[in-house]
Amino acid sequence: MRPPLNISIDWTEKLQFTASNDKTNAKVAIDIITPDQTQEYTGTGPKHVFLQGLAGCAGGAIIFLLEKMRAEMPSKFGIDVQGTLTTAHPMYFESIDMTYRFEGKTDEKMIKKVVNLTEEKYCGLTYMLSKMAKINILIKLNGNTIE
Repeated sequence: MRPPLNISIDWTEKLQFTASNDKTNAKVAIDIITPDQTQEYTGTGPKHVFLQGLAGCAGGAIIFLLEKMRAEMPSKFGIDVQGTLTTAHPMYFESIDMTYRFEGKTDEKMIKKVVNLTEEKYCGLTYMLSKMAKINILIKLNGNTIE
């Protein structure tokens, strides 16, 4: 069994926190936004951090799998994630749209294979979230949608 992952948050002021973890010295400013809040916030909301973690997990799995399969690596790669929240409290993601963007000469069949493996096996966050929310996948290669 792997050791647990540890994070901490410390309250700074109002509804603002600083998050840290047990692996790096990186600090993340997190702001909680309320509907009646009128001032600008400087940190990232917790749900944005969550979606960033999801994209990072999936992206890491994609690159790992492409390297492991000795596929031609893309010249560019990115993931766009959009989470749609419910309107009533507690607000949670009812659906998540993930667009995988590849550029280069990577084989289309290989891309489809690694995205499927990522979603179903190698990214624990996409696997876990698929049990709770609808995850819609779109794959683009050189600007064209892969079916």
